[in-house]
Amino acid sequence: MIYEESMKIYHFIHILSVCLFILFGLPENSWALQSHSAPEGIYVHQMAHLLFMGALGYLYWHTRKSPAIKSKGWKYLQIFCFFLIAWNLIAFTGHQAFGQLTPADFIDKSSWKEQLAPPITWIKVLYYFTKMDHFLNVPGLFALVISLRTFYHEALMEENR
Repeated sequence: MIYEESMKIYHFIHILSVCLFILFGLPENSWALQSHSAPEGIYVHQMAHLLFMGALGYLYWHTRKSPAIKSKGWKYLQIFCFFLIAWNLIAFTGHQAFGQLTPADFIDKSSWKEQLAPPITWIKVLYYFTKMDHFLNVPGLFALVISLRTFYHEALMEENR
């Protein structure tokens, strides 16, 4: 029994170390970024934002209207839906604003020091504020983690009864 548990831990650590090596040991791959070829890629990406927003809207509506769903975990799931609906709306708007900008609107384009070039217009201000979408995404994902954790604890309590 103890041997089996230690072997499971050993295999887990082995697999985790291989995955971490692949992820951090090969820095030339940036899998978090996805480029879109014009114009089809951005259309599909924008449609995905709308579809995700619609699915989250339905989930929010369903959890509000269902009388059987009243636990604390569902409230956190509703908060998650609210934040990610807002995030999708901001991201959608930001993609549209970016489409209105030209390379001349940026200084040091495609670098860590990228800046908006003067004169500052309303579309540049809109683009700038939509780049701050992580202020909605991070709290939403935090609410999802709390929601799932609450569901887990409720299931454990139910199982122990």
